[in-house]
Amino acid sequence: MGQSWLVFDISDSSFAVGIVFFAGAVQFVVVGPFAGAIADRIDRRRLAIGALMLSVASSITLAAITLAGMVEVWHVVVLAVVQGWAQAAAMPAQRALLANLVPREHLMNAVALGGITVHGSRIAGPLFGGVLLATFGAGWVFVLSAVLLLLALALLIRIEYRSEPVDGPAGVRGMLTDVGQGFGYAWTDRRLRLVIGLIIFHCSFTMAFNALLPRLATNLGGGSVMFSALVMGVGAGAILGTLAISVVRDQARQGSALAIVGVGSGVAMLVMGMATSPAMAVAGAVLAGGTQATYMAISQMLVQEIVADALRGRVMAIYAMMAAGHMALINLGFGALADRVGVRPLMVVPALLWVGIFLVAAFLLSDMRNVLHCGKFRVRSAAEVGS
Repeated sequence: MGQSWLVFDISDSSFAVGIVFFAGAVQFVVVGPFAGAIADRIDRRRLAIGALMLSVASSITLAAITLAGMVEVWHVVVLAVVQGWAQAAAMPAQRALLANLVPREHLMNAVALGGITVHGSRIAGPLFGGVLLATFGAGWVFVLSAVLLLLALALLIRIEYRSEPVDGPAGVRGMLTDVGQGFGYAWTDRRLRLVIGLIIFHCSFTMAFNALLPRLATNLGGGSVMFSALVMGVGAGAILGTLAISVVRDQARQGSALAIVGVGSGVAMLVMGMATSPAMAVAGAVLAGGTQATYMAISQMLVQEIVADALRGRVMAIYAMMAAGHMALINLGFGALADRVGVRPLMVVPALLWVGIFLVAAFLLSDMRNVLHCGKFRVRSAAEVGS
């Protein structure tokens, strides 16, 4: 939140906001696959701790130059890259570690509750950071971010689980071999192809709106307060959605929930894109947060249930790479277009495309129909494995 508003305030450009988001998110494409391979080789907890330490250092640096009045857009872009490195390295280690810590029958609940901690930051960030932003400026937002990251680091260190190191080919060639194995595994399993393919479209057409929010807030007659309200709306909806799905243990109901939030993700963007008042935009943001976060939680659970633990870090890194990478690219493009064509078409048209794609998959693909009806993929025969 602090980065987006700071850059928009400095440059008055949605494109600049898109560049910052792209600089961070694209690291899931550049660094993510290699981080996933490392997470499958070394103690996943150690990798997550190292990545979080880098994130702390990035936040402290950004706070220092902002408070000193020296910050420029390129500073934020460079530090977004560093922060992206940290997040891309931490994500596969943390998600793989989650499956190691939680019994399989509670995986959906754990994934959803883990999502609440992530999406809850969209409320806590604007609630506390928004006050700091409006009162003291973005520098103190980054100070608060660094403090919270230090707290997260302390909690991560307390985890007692240790994963066993795995031997493998050494050097760059060995690392590339590991990465290739991850991609090969994800491609040869058609269930993974389906889930990850839909995630690409979902993230591209319903979740790539970060660069649009400052402009939307301005168009509706608000400034940083309206921007904070939109971010908080997304966070509030995400918490409600993931909390609701976290207590659903019946797999058939999870499948029904996926059908509802799949369509609902597109409807939410239509509401935000067509909003003529702040109240309508915030309502759309709440719906967007609830449907999108729930869709992502169920999709992640499906991937976690399919993948073998020896390849879990690599596959989760590919999952994140496809999601964050496409969000980064689309955000960059939307940021450039928003200054010319406005926000509304960039929300409405992609929303309609997503609803169409989701409905086609639901009606025409047998694997998708089975998931929506039963909440899980059917057990494949030996002849279907690898197809």
